[in-house]
Amino acid sequence: MDKRTNKENEINIGTGIDPNFTLHAMMTFSSVIDSQKKETKLRIHIGVVNEFPVENMIKIYTLRERIRNDVEFNFYNAKRVETELKGVHTKGNGVMAKLVLPILLPSDVERIIILDTGDLIALRDLSEMYNWDMKNKTLCGVVDPCVMNYGSISKKTLNIYINGGNYLIDVQKFKNDNIYEKSVENRNIYKTSVTGLQNFLNDVAYGKIGYLPMKYGMFSPFSNDKKSDTPPYITDYYFIRRVMHHDIYPFLPNNRKSWDMQHYNPVIIHAWNGKWADGDGITIHRRIAQYYIKYAGIWDEMCEKHPGYCKK
Repeated sequence: MDKRTNKENEINIGTGIDPNFTLHAMMTFSSVIDSQKKETKLRIHIGVVNEFPVENMIKIYTLRERIRNDVEFNFYNAKRVETELKGVHTKGNGVMAKLVLPILLPSDVERIIILDTGDLIALRDLSEMYNWDMKNKTLCGVVDPCVMNYGSISKKTLNIYINGGNYLIDVQKFKNDNIYEKSVENRNIYKTSVTGLQNFLNDVAYGKIGYLPMKYGMFSPFSNDKKSDTPPYITDYYFIRRVMHHDIYPFLPNNRKSWDMQHYNPVIIHAWNGKWADGDGITIHRRIAQYYIKYAGIWDEMCEKHPGYCKK
């Protein structure tokens, strides 16, 4: 598949956080920074809410000293979501800050990879994902179990549905399509939902969304060790029968075995089906997360505030 060639090897990464997710973000950022090739120019853009303190910004900035000093950190005031999208997501304003971030970016940012923090780690360089041929789509991401849900805004069956934890955005198209503004207009339709952000993305941007290979956001076949240790080993890939458009996206797994194979060497692990913060998820992923907590220099603080991460 043709890939987009990005001059200067630049990659833009974005997220949204409130003060309570500072440590979670540092864990994810440490994995992203550590996994990129030396020649990659990494720019990280963070939408902050809930009176995010300068001290926390400085704390995040220490990752430059600990891991790689040429990484660029940019913070944006995403306060508007506190009123415009209040109560849309059960985890608060920080999640919804990811939705407004693209329209806050400077004009020199053409694309951005939006990432969750705290339940996501990057294991390989993101250049291929960043330069993926989006085929004129506004958003591209990995297929989510909510595929084939009904869109209450578009009044369509969402037969292409991407996960809201990691996806690629064409920034100018996102701005031109008024994705954020349309979400605000329809804010009461998906209010107070754990999938609030991704419901808006998939419904408001209906017809403007494409798929990425699962390796750019693979989740575990099992939500915890007990399920992975106990026959008959029923995985969380139950929804594969609903996935459509294999003709357009031939890289999509089309049976249980091919889904299982995708899990062995992902670029991104997104543990939405077993949160490390709760001591859940399978051990191998939680242990990798623990490595990046230590690498970020926040082990003692993380274990005190969120002991689930430190479970062995």
